[in-house]
Amino acid sequence: MTSAVDSPCLGVCVIDARTDTCYGCFRTPREIGGWPRASEEERRATLKNLIARRREAGMPDLPFYEEVSDE
Repeated sequence: MTSAVDSPCLGVCVIDARTDTCYGCFRTPREIGGWPRASEEERRATLKNLIARRREAGMPDLPFYEEVSDE
């Protein structure tokens, strides 16, 4: 059985107007607002999108990305 996926929030809650993503977690406002109601599958899909966004921006992966990187 898989474990619950925690929020990727880093406490740096500022939305970049150019990219419409948070400077800290790289989620969009829609993803942030929908997180509490998202299923585990939706949360894992969001994390996979965050991995791609961070890499595209030249940012390093975060430790909790290991939760979804091997699927």
